[in-house]
Amino acid sequence: MGFRFTIEGDRLQPLPEKKASFSSPEVPPRVSSLLVIHQGALGDFILALPSLEVLRKTFPGAKTVFMGYPRILELVENRFYTEEMLSIDQKGMASFFVRDGVLDPHLSKFFMAFQLIVVFTKDGEGNLIRNLRRASEGRIFHINPFPRWDERIHLADHLLKELSRYGLSPSEGLPKLYLNESDRMWGKAFWTEGRVSPEERTEAIIVHPGSGSKKKVWPSDRFLRLVESLQKHLHSKVLVVLGPAEGPEVRRAFEAENFGTRILAKGLSLIRLASIMEGCRFFIGNDSGISHLAAALGIPTVAIFGPTDPRVWAPRGKKVVVVRRGIPCSPCPPERFFQCHHFECLKGIEMEDVLGGIKHLGIVKEISREEVRDGGKEGR
Repeated sequence: MGFRFTIEGDRLQPLPEKKASFSSPEVPPRVSSLLVIHQGALGDFILALPSLEVLRKTFPGAKTVFMGYPRILELVENRFYTEEMLSIDQKGMASFFVRDGVLDPHLSKFFMAFQLIVVFTKDGEGNLIRNLRRASEGRIFHINPFPRWDERIHLADHLLKELSRYGLSPSEGLPKLYLNESDRMWGKAFWTEGRVSPEERTEAIIVHPGSGSKKKVWPSDRFLRLVESLQKHLHSKVLVVLGPAEGPEVRRAFEAENFGTRILAKGLSLIRLASIMEGCRFFIGNDSGISHLAAALGIPTVAIFGPTDPRVWAPRGKKVVVVRRGIPCSPCPPERFFQCHHFECLKGIEMEDVLGGIKHLGIVKEISREEVRDGGKEGR
């Protein structure tokens, strides 16, 4: 399973795991056509990969189609998990979310072709599943996409537990992405055009200073000082990932200066981003989908957590360390998350804490906390 730790101040502790208990009902009969409907965000989808791997290995001969958001699904199309992807937002799909409405005839015929439909949705008796039953004679597996807040089970384990209700054996619970040769050729060309040698690429550090929510973002000035210090003492190239969700403050901080060793990755599709991230030395990011992407690519990952619960949402990978500040109000229950405005759980994390996380990955030993602290002062 690799290792997963959380760092609170100077203390390194294993992330507690609540193991799923799996039942063993009868495994479904042979399936030749399988549809998976998943409407989650990037991190949610990546943590569903162990469950999707179970489906793939249980029904290896099935024609498998995924329906969801194409920008996310392209990570798996013709890359082990599925042969085809379709958009959940396509014309006619809205009719399947309406109670007792007239269903789109083209999509009704499409759904009719599947022997098994696996639907990740909160409501097992909601409009979507009810209408799929109207259109298809195949079997439908309902997967609740999220555990209860008080259950404290990791999302990947929760999803495997949901799948086990239908007699499918669980996997080890580590998400994996499988890039193809075309992806790797594109990634190689990106680094070559940036005048980065293969050796420099393997030593490159990836940082993603943003997140889909501002409430999950470590202060950008500390992030920038950390990057400057790592550049100075490790002499590594730094790949800075900037996506559409990053706010103007984060963009200004990381676009303003480039000392020749910082490379910006902006406006890339997720599969292109994965292609250039693969094979780098290590990754530092917030609680975000890109942190999950890094871990699923096998990159040693440091994830900085604030209000969310790493027991449920931490990236999963062979080498993952979560850095957080243990304060009484963290993690936030859902109702309090949107009301909080002080973010002490993130402001309390110092540069030295993140350095401790990097150290515990076991891949950086030649830099001390004092060196990073001094380098950060010089870089300001």
